[in-house]
Amino acid sequence: MDREHVRKALKYAGLTEYQADAYLTLLDLGAAPAVEIARKCSVPSSQIYDVLRNLEEREYIETMDQEKLYAQPEPPETVFDDLASRGELLTDAADDIKERYREPDTVDYRISVTKHPKSAVEQALAGIEDADTVVEIAATPAQLQQLLPELQDARDRGVIVRTTLYLPDHGDIPIEDEMLEGAVSELRACSIPGPFLVILDRHRVCFAPNSRSDETYGVLIHDRILPFIFHWYFLTCLWNLYPTVYRDDPTTIAYVSLKEFLRDFYSVVQADGFDVIIQVSGSEIRTNSDITITGRVESMTYPQQQIDEHQPSLTELATYATMVIDTGDEMVSVGGWAAVFEDINARRVDVLNIEYSG
Repeated sequence: MDREHVRKALKYAGLTEYQADAYLTLLDLGAAPAVEIARKCSVPSSQIYDVLRNLEEREYIETMDQEKLYAQPEPPETVFDDLASRGELLTDAADDIKERYREPDTVDYRISVTKHPKSAVEQALAGIEDADTVVEIAATPAQLQQLLPELQDARDRGVIVRTTLYLPDHGDIPIEDEMLEGAVSELRACSIPGPFLVILDRHRVCFAPNSRSDETYGVLIHDRILPFIFHWYFLTCLWNLYPTVYRDDPTTIAYVSLKEFLRDFYSVVQADGFDVIIQVSGSEIRTNSDITITGRVESMTYPQQQIDEHQPSLTELATYATMVIDTGDEMVSVGGWAAVFEDINARRVDVLNIEYSG
């Protein structure tokens, strides 16, 4: 069936001439700004925004407000239902749309706001496929179950997956351990309902409110600075305060936050006779190239450092913290997220051994 027949079928289903033309154009483009859609179809630029909004109301497409208004087709099940009941012509048109439809390319956004919270979950699914270091998640049980297949693939690639699950009633986890195995590194239970949040490799965020919001929306961020704010919120409000209820491998000690490592091991490093041997994976500050080093923790410093050897809190480490690693050949300074003055920006710290030499 050619484009003209599909266009007639869409008009028969209730779309206007302009709506049908804009929708078919968007099927071919996959995802595009409104001005580009108007340029490729018969809709005047002055009317394209109203046409796209009307298509969104019918759930044919989704729009995203950025510096420009972007649109992308929704998965065509809604169109199938709308067309398939209208006879042989419309059934043929539905089949043709299914053939024409392709998943839209990921929009190169810095900050995008969508009207549908489900878009945040869908973008999280796409982002998890590309993650290579860490995924931090706060979600309801239903949302987590949607993510599990992609998380299993991520874990197979060695990605650390830290998940906070909203369980307001302190009830049992409604997900079998067998489903969590191979998908989640560590799971904690949060007693207060909160937003859907996924932080991917320090540069992508997918956020949507689950409750207590006057409007439904999703926020998508692709940036090197803003995700740190969400990470700190996750760390201090959704992770550090709650108990671990599942861990895939209790014998492995791995950190994706240098400040958490310093908090847990500061007293050990300061104590006489103990050597902490670690592996640090990250990037060189000077060249931004990937690097992995192994050695003994020589020292840890932070601005609020006290004379005694008490375990520092995350609040005391909130400004910056640095540790020095003795690799056997040289002393290397290591900083955390957004490190500037150190030699290495650490993305992951693995504790290999704790030796007593006293």
